[in-house]
Amino acid sequence: LAGKTNALLWANFTPNLSLELVTSEHTSLSGSLFYSPTHTTAKVGIKGADIQLRYWFSGRPLAQSFLAVGLQGMKHNVTAFSDYQHNGFSAGPGLVYGYALPLTKRFNLEFTAGMSVMWFKERKYQKGTPDPHDYNYTGKKLMPMGIGVSCVYIFK
Repeated sequence: LAGKTNALLWANFTPNLSLELVTSEHTSLSGSLFYSPTHTTAKVGIKGADIQLRYWFSGRPLAQSFLAVGLQGMKHNVTAFSDYQHNGFSAGPGLVYGYALPLTKRFNLEFTAGMSVMWFKERKYQKGTPDPHDYNYTGKKLMPMGIGVSCVYIFK
């Protein structure tokens, strides 16, 4: 069992916590929760969770390379990167590649990056105009998943 937190999410003032359970010599199950206020320095507010089933190539979970299949869901409120406000929900499956660098017997540094297909339902409106109060935009997009540099503590 390991506990971890993603430093990249903390950089956006998004507190987060993950737990990972080793299930066999090559697999583990990881679950994460994250929460940020409506407006952060990056003007991105997210609240959500993800779960990943990880396959460790080395035969030693929580060390070296892995590939994960995952599912994430979130509530988002985004004003960055466009002239529109996006406020809604999204969810979808994805793939994540990662590398866990053991620093000591109990501490790792984990690097992860992946992509997911996210289906979304949101209120999309021009910045400075009133919120439409009804969802007016739906679709799917290819989005990043599991982007992170995490500090990991291995309990056992």
